[in-house]
Amino acid sequence: NLDEETILKVVLLEDIDNIWKILLLIGIGVFKSFTNIAYTEIIKKLAEEQKLFLIIASSDYIYGTNYNFCHGYLSKDLNSITPEKTIQAIGRIGRKQSNCIYTMRFRDDTILKNIFLPNFDNIEAVNLNNLLS
Repeated sequence: NLDEETILKVVLLEDIDNIWKILLLIGIGVFKSFTNIAYTEIIKKLAEEQKLFLIIASSDYIYGTNYNFCHGYLSKDLNSITPEKTIQAIGRIGRKQSNCIYTMRFRDDTILKNIFLPNFDNIEAVNLNNLLS
């Protein structure tokens, strides 16, 4: 359900392959490193307006989103995601609305184990200690 102005903006984007434009026009936003920042801004706008059916993103984009999602799905290729990013991802589900069904799915138990079991390889803690030493 996109307005004509948004459709024209997407179609006229330069340096974006047609496959990414088509995916966006059918409601699938893909966050990845594009040289054209306008594409990413359109995805953010559509996500905020809840006009996307699906958003595909790496763990690096979790901190950058501040949108309410109804369903979350962490794939098994994210098994090296930090516990902090996992908690952030879980926190994006079910905010700001009540009386809705919310789900969070994990394709690999390793992701959950990293939250609930001690983590001796905390990359963020090591980087912070190096920064402050």
